[in-house]
Amino acid sequence: MPRFNHTTENMKTKTLLGFFLLSLMAFGISACQDDAEIILFSGSELIDETGTCTNTISSTVLYLNGWEAENIGIANGKGGYSAQSSDETIVTATVNDNRLWLSSHGKKGKVTVTVSDKDGNYVTLPVTVSYGVLTFTCLDQPEFQVSRPSEGMLLLLDAEDDLQEKVNVAMAPYAFINRGDICVLRPDDVYRLSEEGEGGKFTYKTKDEQVLVEGTYRIEWASLAGKKKKAFVFTYTGENDVEKQHTFFNFSPYLGTQSLTRERGPITTAWLEDVSDSPYLEGLLPEDRTVVYWVDTMISSLSAEEI
Repeated sequence: MPRFNHTTENMKTKTLLGFFLLSLMAFGISACQDDAEIILFSGSELIDETGTCTNTISSTVLYLNGWEAENIGIANGKGGYSAQSSDETIVTATVNDNRLWLSSHGKKGKVTVTVSDKDGNYVTLPVTVSYGVLTFTCLDQPEFQVSRPSEGMLLLLDAEDDLQEKVNVAMAPYAFINRGDICVLRPDDVYRLSEEGEGGKFTYKTKDEQVLVEGTYRIEWASLAGKKKKAFVFTYTGENDVEKQHTFFNFSPYLGTQSLTRERGPITTAWLEDVSDSPYLEGLLPEDRTVVYWVDTMISSLSAEEI
């Protein structure tokens, strides 16, 4: 990424990268074999094409901060199905009308569910129960960008190198995110990721897993370039027990389109924080100038928190 010289077009490209999404099934997908005795599948019916079943599953996840239960279709076999969980304190498994019903009980863990038919044929399904998390990895060293608000946009200025350098020096004590650092969000509800008023917990750590900051976040409306936009407001306790808050704007549609059956990612996206009112910049900025803290990140797919 060029140093402090993003053009408007570059910014537009960055903020629109989230529209190029890689869609995968949230379940483990495996090809059907013609001689398979029992097949487990997602959705209302088995999609059986020549030599393959496109919606078969080989594993699944129940999220404690979202959909804590699941029902899965059963096909083939000899009927008379039954199911058994290896640990019913974590997951209960029952069969009703050729559907496998899985229910978690608020406890993290991994189990194996065995589905059998009346002739003793069986198939096993690994089930993970945990909290769903989103992981953001900082790709490059974050930058402070001098810009000018214009019709709801931020025009990044290439011709003010002197002012830009002064801003860089003044804001040096502010920077708290570094290349390779990781932010993990644990939403209260994984299926309402970007709705106003929603939020959850976050952990900010280094790439070698050293925890730097832990706190909470909430989605609120805030002003950027003169327009109200949804923002992630991060709150945590800093040095000397002082409460700190950062308001970041993210333009990835990923965070508003998480579905019950699909995961999306990984994708790259930018997070922006308006830091123009920072005391470090007092008396430095012209009235029509804004400074944003620009963080390029990669969002990994929604995944289960480690057990």
